[in-house]
Amino acid sequence: MKKYSLKEQLLRERKKKDKIFFFLFLLIILFLGYSFFFGDMGYLKYRQLKKNEQKILKEINEISTENKLLKNEIELLKNDRSYLEKYARENFGLVKPGEMVFQFQKEEK
Repeated sequence: MKKYSLKEQLLRERKKKDKIFFFLFLLIILFLGYSFFFGDMGYLKYRQLKKNEQKILKEINEISTENKLLKNEIELLKNDRSYLEKYARENFGLVKPGEMVFQFQKEEK
């Protein structure tokens, strides 16, 4: 059995502690890296939520535009007599008394 001097023994213990510290530090870094990318609140989840947010905002804008058009049409139906008449003629096939309606069939080739 070899006998080490006190200085050599202290150096060996210090190297051992340094290796343990380095190993623990590496484990912590790996854990933090994994959590950053793949965790519940990680970067990949963040990107997925951002894409979902953009899609929902686009849908909101489309629905909002459609809402404005429908509100405008409602106002026209309530207030504009000529628009109401045109709408009734086109969508319900209504006619004034004494008018004749001609319907044409499309020719199929």
